[in-house]
Amino acid sequence: MTVSSIESKARYAGNGSTASFAIPFMFLRDDDIELVLSSSRGEHPLTISTDYTLSGAGEHAGGQCSLAVPPGQGEVLVIRRNPVMVQEVDYVENDAFPAATHEAALDKLTMICQALAERLDRTITFRVSSAVTGVNLPEPEPGRVLAWNDAGTNLANKDTAAQGAVLLPLPVAQGGTGAATVADALASLGFSPLGAVLAAAPDAAKARQIIEAQPANPALLKADTPATLTAGFSETAVPYASGDFFVSEGALRTVDTTGGVTLGRIMGHGRVTLFLTGGGPVSYDSIYTRVIGEYDPSKRGCIVQAFNYGTHRWLVFANTED
Repeated sequence: MTVSSIESKARYAGNGSTASFAIPFMFLRDDDIELVLSSSRGEHPLTISTDYTLSGAGEHAGGQCSLAVPPGQGEVLVIRRNPVMVQEVDYVENDAFPAATHEAALDKLTMICQALAERLDRTITFRVSSAVTGVNLPEPEPGRVLAWNDAGTNLANKDTAAQGAVLLPLPVAQGGTGAATVADALASLGFSPLGAVLAAAPDAAKARQIIEAQPANPALLKADTPATLTAGFSETAVPYASGDFFVSEGALRTVDTTGGVTLGRIMGHGRVTLFLTGGGPVSYDSIYTRVIGEYDPSKRGCIVQAFNYGTHRWLVFANTED
């Protein structure tokens, strides 16, 4: 018998229902066939008699493989011939020289060559004209990549950043922060001063504590704020009852929110922090409990966010300059 086909491997896509697959090449024994089920989870070798059965060993046209469980959608069944690389024919001197036995041994040698060729076809090789020889892979090192050594004669493990392949800091548009420090990174990513503080909170409880922190009086507010606020801070708060509310740079205003109040534009630059004092019932729709906001100087408008808690009615506005 001859081995007239160079095919030694077949691939089939699973559909969840088909369990029988053709083996389109000759194999001498069932043990010469190897089945591997491939999926997104990796490759899983199958076991004969447990996971599948075979028929057609020794047939020139090939045979059939029947699985106990059909391959599912997204799975690929690989059938390949992988004979054991041993020579099992023992010729005794002066004994008969049967052609069938000799031809079967030659067939097996051919199948072994085809199995080796299939493996080599899946390897990375140099082009035919290359004069490079003796290239070896180094032992794996975490966090490093394969690259040519300085002489260009072999492969080595190298640090990507050290090779200039990655310029640090990496811009935000390329998935980085564009900064070398935590503070600059938060600013590059668009964090506000308050957002940066919240981002640094070790847990949710600490973040809520930061959000809900409130001074008992304007004196504490003034004492706890940066020096930039103190420079323009008004000693006496000016009450405001209704209508649009405007705050000039560095000024402090207190608003009685009874009946509601309209937040107007904040004049100047920097950050606006709004605190509540006083007592009385709170309506989330008409009376803000605590508002911390920022505004875009180009739009000259205040962007606010309300946090509903407590029973406060008095709203204190302070416009700070960063």
